[in-house]
Amino acid sequence: MKRFIKHILFLIGVLLVLLFVLDALYTKVYRESVPRNKVANLMAYKGDAIDYVFIGSSRVDNTIDAALIERKTEKTAINLGVQGGKLDDYYLMLQLLVDKKIQTETVFIQLDYVYNIDGTSEILKSELMPYIENPIIDAYVKERDLSYKTLRYVPFVRYMKFDYKIGFREFFSSSIGKLPKTNLSNGYSPKYNSQGATLKYSLPTKMAATNSVIQKIEKLANDHQINLIFFTAPFCGATQNFEYIDQLKERFPTLIDYSRVFVDRDDYFYNCSHLNHKGAQEFTNLFVKAYLQTPPN
Repeated sequence: MKRFIKHILFLIGVLLVLLFVLDALYTKVYRESVPRNKVANLMAYKGDAIDYVFIGSSRVDNTIDAALIERKTEKTAINLGVQGGKLDDYYLMLQLLVDKKIQTETVFIQLDYVYNIDGTSEILKSELMPYIENPIIDAYVKERDLSYKTLRYVPFVRYMKFDYKIGFREFFSSSIGKLPKTNLSNGYSPKYNSQGATLKYSLPTKMAATNSVIQKIEKLANDHQINLIFFTAPFCGATQNFEYIDQLKERFPTLIDYSRVFVDRDDYFYNCSHLNHKGAQEFTNLFVKAYLQTPPN
């Protein structure tokens, strides 16, 4: 019996050592290799300046071509939109900008139906795992994930839980220096043509009474003298309850509202709430002409 127990303890010990080694190896590769996602790219900045920063969900990720902005304005720009992003995620990205001491002229934040939504992006959360020791990221995960203690203190569990995003395939791609599909210095992830389904969408019928995360975003921007501007990207003409955006504008009078700008241009949409590449180029050009500086003649 004692021999059996010793054998079991030995196997447990070997497993723990293996988990510690794998955790250290994955973390080292993700932190030191060429960035393959927006979190890794942001964490690699060291006090750089970015004139225009765009934060939001896929409605920023698939909409704002930062490289086009740079060509038109001769200023630096970056798209930090994340798939499935919520206001908690926007706040985190703004916190990381401040933490990395990245100087910016203006931060534009996409504001629409997310005002009514709580929660976080699981995609973003997975990309945070290699940096969970960062105090800002640690606090974000601790508040929003019931398995925080396991993720934080049990080696390699964070990589196993989020294997679909930061598992062996991504680890291998990072270890050989494979570049991501998205040019992270731009951050724009284009959609092409149309999703194929009939264009339709419905905004909420009623606005939430308040949103504490928006208040945190505004306070952080004010405390660090960041010029913060909210904007709403286009929806297709078949969208129902546009009155929700009108209510949003009443609450945020300075909101830049482009929700209806392409209501007669279905060819600009991948689906009803996301522009395709053609629409994104037109929208980015429109945004530049209206709100961003243009280079001298």
